[in-house]
Amino acid sequence: MTSGNGRVPGAPLNPFVTGVRCRCPQCGDGKLFNGYLRFRDACAACGADFKAADAGDGPAVFVILIVGAIVAPLLIILQFGLELPGWLALAITMVAAVVLCLALLPPFKSLLFAFQWKHKAREATHEDVA
Repeated sequence: MTSGNGRVPGAPLNPFVTGVRCRCPQCGDGKLFNGYLRFRDACAACGADFKAADAGDGPAVFVILIVGAIVAPLLIILQFGLELPGWLALAITMVAAVVLCLALLPPFKSLLFAFQWKHKAREATHEDVA
């Protein structure tokens, strides 16, 4: 028997799938965000607590690296390959960079949170050192 998301109950969820879909890493059904990048306090489907959710700066770093790897060659192609004026090539490239960053940030934030959830990662405390 499968649940509403098509998976077998009790089977572990794939963090890649739940992360890219921006869904709860515990059940795979509930939405993870309460807006553009703000985590919900809890999953509406299973009640998992997201109050301690924090993906840190990791998503932004990955997105910047990926977008830079896409946009830098795009600028070179537009300016030297297609011989567009510099201002036009730069304008197109900047718009592409902003759109890609805005599109990639939520899935990457969700993906890193799903990995933290799977591996039960948490912030270290003084009890961990002692």
